[in-house]
Amino acid sequence: MMNIRQIAIVITGFVLVYLAHAAGRFTQIGGAQVAMSIPVYLLMALLLANRFGWTIHAAIALLVGLLTMVATSSPYPLATLPGHGGPYLLAVYLVRRQLKGAAKEMPVGATLQLAGLTVVLAWTLFAVTTWFGLAGTPFVSTAFSRFGTSFGTGLAAWYLSGFVGVGIPTLIVTLVVVPLLYRPIGNALAKAGQGQGAKG
Repeated sequence: MMNIRQIAIVITGFVLVYLAHAAGRFTQIGGAQVAMSIPVYLLMALLLANRFGWTIHAAIALLVGLLTMVATSSPYPLATLPGHGGPYLLAVYLVRRQLKGAAKEMPVGATLQLAGLTVVLAWTLFAVTTWFGLAGTPFVSTAFSRFGTSFGTGLAAWYLSGFVGVGIPTLIVTLVVVPLLYRPIGNALAKAGQGQGAKG
């Protein structure tokens, strides 16, 4: 069962996921866009992986997918369900595997690797689902370009142009934000838990 503090953490994470993803509509700079929801739910996975069982994590992944679907400006919103819910579950799995035994937090190197895998998987699932979801529409015959470079037409062109314009900027931000915030937030949550235990 989740306690009140854990419920508050999860709800806060959901709110931040929604706001961060919705902000993507207004943070496009020179053709680049950052999916700020990814570092948010990656932090959730890092902080909560060993606190809940898989049933709760599956529910969190579904809600992450639904919230990003509501907030997205994508031409195929359903792609956010696998595109963000899937990477959250992968992150939880990898964190749980890394933190077996006496380890209490992810080392920086492992956190950076996890950030990279999460972003690449998120864009791959989103891009492929979008492509097949829009099959038979004018989208699949679009000539894709980014930063003045033409990538041509087809699935590979869509994938590469999007990865250059969204994946790489998101990866850079995630590699900076997640390691920077992971330990301070984790320490703050641990101290809050100790304080509650002392009062009890």
